[in-house]
Amino acid sequence: MTAFRRWQQRALAVLLALATVLPATAAGTAATPSAPLPQVKPAPAQAPAITLHHSSWTARDGAPTIIFAMAQSPDGWLWLGASTGLYRFDGVKFERYAPRTGSLASPGVSALLALPSGELWIGYRSGGVGLLKDGALRHFGSAEGMPPSSPHAIRRDAQGRIWLAGKSGLFRLNGERWEKMPGFEKLANQPQAMLSDSRGRFWVGNVETAFVLEPGASAFRRLPNVLDLSGNLIEAPDGTIWSNGGRNDSLEVVDQQPLGTARFRRVGGEYSSHMLFDAEGERWLLRREGVERSFSVDGHAVTQRLTPQQGLSGYIVFTALEDREGNIWVASNSGLDRFRRTKLDAAALPLYYGGEARALAAADNGAVWTDGFFVPGARSVPIPAAEMPSNGIAELTCLYRDNDGIIWAGGHRGVSYLDGKTFTKLVTPPDTEGRPVHAIAREADGTMWISFNGGGVYERRDGEWRKVVPYADYASRGATSVTAMADGQLWLGYIGNRIALREQGKLRLLGAAEGLQVGVVFQVYRHDSQTWIGGDSGVAYFDGKRFHPLLGVNDEKFMGVSGIVASASGQLWLNGSEGISVIDAAELKRAVAEPDYRVRFVRYDQEDGLTGTAPQMVPVPSAVAGSDGRLWFTTANSVVSVDPARLRRNLLAPHVEMRGVTVEGQNYPARDGLRLPAGTQRLQLDYTALSLSMPERVAFRFRLEGQDAGWTSAGPRRSAFFTGMGPGEYRFQVQASNQDGVWSNTGAIFQFSIAPTMTQTVWFRAACVLLALGLLWALYRWRMRQLASRIQGRLQVQVDERERIARELHDTLLQGVQALILRFHMAATKVGAQEPVRQLMDSALDQAELMLQEGRDQVHDLRAHDHFQADMAGMLQREGQRMAEERGVQFALREAGRVRALPPLVAHEVYRIANEAMLNAFKHAKASKIEVELLYERKEMTVVVRDNGCGLPAEVLRDGGLPGHWGLPGISERAERLGANVRWTSAPGQGSEMRLRLPGTLLM
Repeated sequence: MTAFRRWQQRALAVLLALATVLPATAAGTAATPSAPLPQVKPAPAQAPAITLHHSSWTARDGAPTIIFAMAQSPDGWLWLGASTGLYRFDGVKFERYAPRTGSLASPGVSALLALPSGELWIGYRSGGVGLLKDGALRHFGSAEGMPPSSPHAIRRDAQGRIWLAGKSGLFRLNGERWEKMPGFEKLANQPQAMLSDSRGRFWVGNVETAFVLEPGASAFRRLPNVLDLSGNLIEAPDGTIWSNGGRNDSLEVVDQQPLGTARFRRVGGEYSSHMLFDAEGERWLLRREGVERSFSVDGHAVTQRLTPQQGLSGYIVFTALEDREGNIWVASNSGLDRFRRTKLDAAALPLYYGGEARALAAADNGAVWTDGFFVPGARSVPIPAAEMPSNGIAELTCLYRDNDGIIWAGGHRGVSYLDGKTFTKLVTPPDTEGRPVHAIAREADGTMWISFNGGGVYERRDGEWRKVVPYADYASRGATSVTAMADGQLWLGYIGNRIALREQGKLRLLGAAEGLQVGVVFQVYRHDSQTWIGGDSGVAYFDGKRFHPLLGVNDEKFMGVSGIVASASGQLWLNGSEGISVIDAAELKRAVAEPDYRVRFVRYDQEDGLTGTAPQMVPVPSAVAGSDGRLWFTTANSVVSVDPARLRRNLLAPHVEMRGVTVEGQNYPARDGLRLPAGTQRLQLDYTALSLSMPERVAFRFRLEGQDAGWTSAGPRRSAFFTGMGPGEYRFQVQASNQDGVWSNTGAIFQFSIAPTMTQTVWFRAACVLLALGLLWALYRWRMRQLASRIQGRLQVQVDERERIARELHDTLLQGVQALILRFHMAATKVGAQEPVRQLMDSALDQAELMLQEGRDQVHDLRAHDHFQADMAGMLQREGQRMAEERGVQFALREAGRVRALPPLVAHEVYRIANEAMLNAFKHAKASKIEVELLYERKEMTVVVRDNGCGLPAEVLRDGGLPGHWGLPGISERAERLGANVRWTSAPGQGSEMRLRLPGTLLM
């Protein structure tokens, strides 16, 4: 211990007059309780002061200066009337307001009134008023009956009428004009203050007296008393009317009944420029160079003051307002201040010199024991010096309440317990002298467990001390936590991620092998049959065999948790280095059932009234539950508490508004139907939410319909960015939640469109489509012509070859055979007619003539394509009719469509295919009717040959013909050469059909 700290101890000991000596006892014979000691009931804990969080904004934050008036519209905007204009504030950004139509008649604003309908009345310092409605500003001046003087105040009465008080008198809006109220002309001083109270009465006050307009009355009644009511008139929660008048630096209270004989009593005090009573009944006064807050704690009046030296934005305060969320706003000459009630309440404790966290222990009736430097065992209100121990338990490091209600206190000089009204020192083992106490625990049978830093862990049973050494290398190291469970388990936590667990008299050593990953073990806590362990590296739960880490969303590890406590509803509260984390019972249950689950949690920090963070090492545990259900937490700087059953929650969902649109540095107003420039691809959508309590914790989510499949979480960001946008109609929706997770139902919806560029218009795209279709059609036509030309070329080659063969046959073979026949005939004439040889020769000549004729027919057939172009249908008709007459079968040919000519070569091939199909039907179908159809269509020609005969065998359809038969294969080969498609269909006993399809490119 440093010399400086020893000097502190001595000096403070003298100041506290700790000179009383306790009765001495023989060394080693000090009494140790084996039965409950008589309990000392501590004084009820001082009710924690309702902690307020203070924030201020000045010119460097964008706030206006010299704010004369404030109002809040129903949507949540805070309106500020300053000497430099009209502003509005969303909790984050100040905006000099510019109406959509019209402009302020004067930059100076003296009075504001926000109506439930959303309209805003504006009083100008230069005279006249304006009405702001739906972004349009309308002025009322002399033409509408307004005087040129500046209005002091604008108010609305219970009947909805608008009143104005100014230097020129009292005015009331009647339709479109302001009318001056009679009866105020003879006043020496103009009316200044107005109030519509809860009973429907309308009050008007000045420096001399007050006037009251009763419900249903047609005229004001003047109070007979004379006093200064020129300050603002306020109705207190009990219905009393207050005024902070300026005469005699006093406050005047106006009793309500009976009005005609109202009694006035003066409450002394310095001058105040403004006063209000908030929803909690606290009174706020704007004093010279500061703000005064008056409230009651346990029936005792408490007053707090805040001055510029303590952080107030300015030296001169003008006006104050309570918003719809319960925040108090104060306007000064240099800026704006907000006072917000926090979730956590700070305990009012005496000054603590140690710079370390205070130990905590629960007492009866909701009280809590805590300590201070040289003030061991002090209640949350100081213990009288006569009750303090003089044996010097300096710098307490541990407080513990056992199951019998006995308070144990451990520090740098040993351990004491509360006996009656004083603490009695417990004799500890000699080698623990001067060792700070880490932890104390007492089992149901009276066995004591004490851990000393640098001295190890000791068990005291039946008056005997025994040192417990679970780890050989930790013989002199004390446990960081000792916990005795109701079921007989004893838990010893150590540094190095180690735990010793005693069950049924045996110690079991646990650590990383069992899944423990909490580092230094600060606390072991049993809740709902589940054992939780808090440490400097995280939190875990024990299932009886293994430890499982508790992780939060975004893989939060809950670091530095030295205090774990449960609320009556089953919530788990963790006091850690990042703040106080709260996890609901349902989340805990799911985490235990699903080890990989990430729990949702709420975290409270300095914004919620927490000063400092959870202590590490001592004192532990840093969280306890009071007997009344209130939870208490200690930090290095303070002791705070919260009642989970009455936790303040903001149930008001924030109103969401669009602020603007930014495209390539150009700003646009976010009005529905906005049409953005052509070619817009990147844009920024700005929005805000009007929750003034904790705007930094407002969370947003948005979606762009047609582009986003679901909601996108934006956190506290108040802008959405989009890229790759195209032309079209868009619908943007954004929602927000306040600091307590209450979401707006609909939020803000913004519909806009992006104009297309010339290349993005429908007609341009249609033209591109038509052009593409035209190109495709041209390509198709070119390809078809190319294919037709190729087919024609192949056919021409065949024709040329046929003609060459015909010429060769005609010029060689047929001519040679003809010459041979002639010579043979000459030879035959020289043989007698009756000779047998002559008959043989004549027979041979006849056969030769027949062969020659067949050869000429073949040559003719090779050249026959020239005749098919004109009358292919007639040739098919004649051929079919001839075969029908020979076989006694009915035949018919039909043409349909506009007849189109075929190229000779194509016609020849088509004829051959049709003729072969007809011949096959006549020979093999055994049909009674054969039909041929020539169908001419725009894009193709179809030739159909069908019969009603026996049908084609299945193997013929499968294989495309029979072995040794070439009719069907020949048809297929000819069709392939033409680029045509041929298909056979048949069914047994139902006939057969051949269908030949020629592409239109082959037609002429």
